[in-house]
Amino acid sequence: STDSSGQQKSFVGIGKPLNDVQNPEYDENGYTLYADETTGEKKRVFEALVEYPSVFKMKIVGQDDEKESFAPEIVEIVAKSCGVEESMVKHTLRKNGKWTSVTVHAPVKNADMLYSLYENVDKNPR
Repeated sequence: STDSSGQQKSFVGIGKPLNDVQNPEYDENGYTLYADETTGEKKRVFEALVEYPSVFKMKIVGQDDEKESFAPEIVEIVAKSCGVEESMVKHTLRKNGKWTSVTVHAPVKNADMLYSLYENVDKNPR
């Protein structure tokens, strides 16, 4: 809504903060909700805070094996989740003791694709 001068009115919440990181709100599917600071409208976090299409940078950490297959597996998961060839997924690799981290740049088209990507990565047992 707007005030008498035509300016956008800020949403004023009473009581608890709109986006309390210590006590987040969730939707019926368990996704974290984010309330717009101006309107108070609540959306899933990746719908509210990410513009699409986007190249979303994420780091995945896991244990590698003697074949060093962790990074290729993660790149394959990202490519399949985003509907692109593996060669389209830019990534970097870093090893620290028994842990390997893979930073991927995932070309996501919308929030549903990003949520699906997280679900698919989470299925990897490492």
